[in-house]
Amino acid sequence: MTSSETASSRPTPYNAVRFPPRAELPRGVVIPVLPALGTTWYERGISYWARRTGVLLVLIAVVAIYVAIISGVVRAAGPPGSPGFLTVLTVEAVFTLVSGVLMVRHFWRAGVSGQLANGKPGKNRGVGGGLGLLAASAGPVGAFLIVASAVLTAGGILAVAVLWLVPALPAEQYARRQLAEALRQNRQAHSEHPVANQRSKHHGSH
Repeated sequence: MTSSETASSRPTPYNAVRFPPRAELPRGVVIPVLPALGTTWYERGISYWARRTGVLLVLIAVVAIYVAIISGVVRAAGPPGSPGFLTVLTVEAVFTLVSGVLMVRHFWRAGVSGQLANGKPGKNRGVGGGLGLLAASAGPVGAFLIVASAVLTAGGILAVAVLWLVPALPAEQYARRQLAEALRQNRQAHSEHPVANQRSKHHGSH
């Protein structure tokens, strides 16, 4: 395989294509709708950054809640500096770090491959809402489940917060590549049928 063939087989960077204004998109080319961003990622204007900032503030609040819950668990293991305190703190820190790194890799791969571009994470919100209802209705048992969930999923929420800080979200990168491919196919179709395109333009002008 030659060097030119190798270069052509590499995926196009998400920001390598400049899209036309929204109003000038060809007929049939649709801007994908992304969770939390809608179609604002196309222009990346004020609305886009306002949405990203809003979601980031929510994530920061959620991380603060996780820290408060986990801090209570660590303090319950013993006074600061005690063997129980240090053991629980170390185990939770290592577990959160390792699971966070693994979840970052998972979310990144799922995002850039398009698995997160269809709103499936909404199911996780339903699970969270169910746990909250359980905690309110089941008393101590529900509270224990909430604490256990926070301890076990802290790495996941940290992974989401970290990914939300990247210049372009993984799902956005996938959507940009998909739209660039749709535009390329549209241009190719028009170049292969120039006579039909001229006729359609001619009929459209009458």
